[in-house]
Amino acid sequence: MAEKHDLVDGEPPATLDFHKVFAKVPTQLMVMDRELAIVYANEAYLRTTMRPLSDIQGRYVFDAFPESPSRMALFKAAFERALSGEENVLTTEAFAVPAPGFDGGMKNIVWTCSHTPITDGSGRVAYVLQNAVDVTADYELDRHNETLLSEFNHRVKNTLATVQAIARQSLTDGKPMREARDDFLARIQAMSVVHDLVLAENCSGTDLVALLAQALKPFGYEDGAGRPVALRGPAVPITARQAQTLSMAIHELATNAAKYGALSNRDGSVDVEWSHEPSRDGAFRLVWRERDGPGVDPPHRKGFGTAMLTRVLAQEIGGRVEIDFLPEGVVCRMQGRLAKSAE
Repeated sequence: MAEKHDLVDGEPPATLDFHKVFAKVPTQLMVMDRELAIVYANEAYLRTTMRPLSDIQGRYVFDAFPESPSRMALFKAAFERALSGEENVLTTEAFAVPAPGFDGGMKNIVWTCSHTPITDGSGRVAYVLQNAVDVTADYELDRHNETLLSEFNHRVKNTLATVQAIARQSLTDGKPMREARDDFLARIQAMSVVHDLVLAENCSGTDLVALLAQALKPFGYEDGAGRPVALRGPAVPITARQAQTLSMAIHELATNAAKYGALSNRDGSVDVEWSHEPSRDGAFRLVWRERDGPGVDPPHRKGFGTAMLTRVLAQEIGGRVEIDFLPEGVVCRMQGRLAKSAE
């Protein structure tokens, strides 16, 4: 049977050791005197900072844990407010603490720190109790959500701008309405394919092989078939923005090939071959080569497809795009970089 303790005037039983209770509290606790010298710290605090009590006890808090001048002023003001009798809280403050397993390495944690005045027997504030709660996970989740929202807003604007450009170029004066409508819908469908790929990769981007295969399926590509479309090259990760621009460019090449070039008859074929060198800052080269199609002539004017290739795509890959209208078929050469990077 548990021992019964009688409470007198609300006092705890004499057998309760508050020193042990303080030491075992799971949040980080640290006590300073009026000179801001560390009096005591509990096990959670010492474990997080990876410092023994003997290393910090009796030391001025900013000698034990050096801070930048701005952060020192921030915390000193909070400590002094507590010494004047005012409890206060500092939220989402980052601290650099030693990283376990890495000699000399540091990691950032984020604390919410409350500072409580502790009085002595005469009622005078003699100590400051700092209670630090680790909110690193919540802080990082908030920052991640802010980044996602910002990126979503950026992508929506980019998508709307692309749709406007497609509409402007597809619905031109002099083009039959049926043809204009078909061009517009086909280009929007090409955009939709890329969005599906990017979403499947959690909005981080996709792989070049998957992108090309998906974009060229409507034009006869089958994995391993080799005709009428053959793909040869390594796996290359690309960002969502690069994927969007490259897919539109490939769609334009394939559409023109299906209308006028190598994919417009039974004998023609298209080879798409690329290389990627991550060691050279993501150097990238792709060649689109049409064979055995009807003879082609250079266009009399630059349309949406040519502009997409020579201006927009060239800018996106930080290089150049060249198109040759040879008697045996169109050859398009792309050269630039496809380094995986933030958009």
